[in-house]
Amino acid sequence: MLGEALAILTAILWAVSTVLSAEVLKKIDPIRSNVIRTLFSAVLSIPIAIVTEDLNSLFNVDLNALILVILAAIIGFGVGDTLLFKSITIIGVSRAYTIVYTSPFFTMILAVALLNEPFIIRYLAGTILIVLAVIVISIDDNDDAGRGIISLEGIMLALLASLCWAVGTILVAMGVKNISVYLANMIRYSILFLFLLLISKPMRRWNITKRDLMLLSASGATGMVIAGITFLLSLKFIGASRATPLSSSSPVWASIMSAIFLKEKVTPRLLLSAIIVAVGTYFLI
Repeated sequence: MLGEALAILTAILWAVSTVLSAEVLKKIDPIRSNVIRTLFSAVLSIPIAIVTEDLNSLFNVDLNALILVILAAIIGFGVGDTLLFKSITIIGVSRAYTIVYTSPFFTMILAVALLNEPFIIRYLAGTILIVLAVIVISIDDNDDAGRGIISLEGIMLALLASLCWAVGTILVAMGVKNISVYLANMIRYSILFLFLLLISKPMRRWNITKRDLMLLSASGATGMVIAGITFLLSLKFIGASRATPLSSSSPVWASIMSAIFLKEKVTPRLLLSAIIVAVGTYFLI
C-alpha cells in the first residue's frame, strides 16, 4: 500500500501547492511564476541530494537514465505546461483543464505498451472515475463566457499538453529505474528552470513582492520538491498506470482545501467529485 499512499499524498501536496500559489497567479504571468517555483525547487533539491549522498554519483550516473529524466522534464513540464497555458488563453481554464486531465488515459496506454505494465479492467475503471471527478470539479458555468465557438486550436493544444504530460511521466518512470529519485529531481528541475527562463522574457521587469516570492517558494517546496519525491517513489513502487490517476485527483483535493482554508463555497459538484474520487481510488488500490 506504500506506493498507493505516496501517489495520494502527491495529489494532496500538489493541491496544497495550488492553493499556496492561487493568489499570486492572479497577478503574475504563469510562466514567470513557474520560473520562480522551479528555481527554488532546483536549489532546494541540491542539499537533499547532498544529505542522501546521491550527489556523489552525479558523474557516474547512467547516461541513458540521465537523458530520459532530462527529456521528461522538457516534454512533460516545459512543453506540456506551456501548451496548457496557451490553451487556457484560447478556450479558458475549465475547458483546458478538463481536456488536459485526460492524461492518465494516455499514460495507461503508454505504460502498457512501453513499460509492460499489466492492463487490468479494475485499474481502467478507477482511472475513468478519477478523470470524471476532475472533469466534474473543473466545469465552471461562468468560465469562458463570451468566447463563442470553442476553438479547435485550443482543444488541440490541450490534448497535446495532455499527451506531453503522459510522455513525460513514462520517460521519468523509465529513467528512475537506473537513477536516484533525489538526483533525478535535482537534474530535471535545473533543466526545467533554464527552459522556462528562456521563454519567460527575462529582460522585462518582474513586479514581484516579497510575499509573492514566499508563497511561490512554499508552493515549489510542496508541489515540486516533496511531491516530486513522493510521485517518483510511487512510480517505482506501483508503476505509471496506477500512480498517475491516483495523483491526478489533485484538482479535487485543491477544491476541498480552498473550501476549508480560502472559505470558498462548498457546492454539490464538489461533494459529488469527492465521492467519485473516493470510489475511483478504491478500484486503484
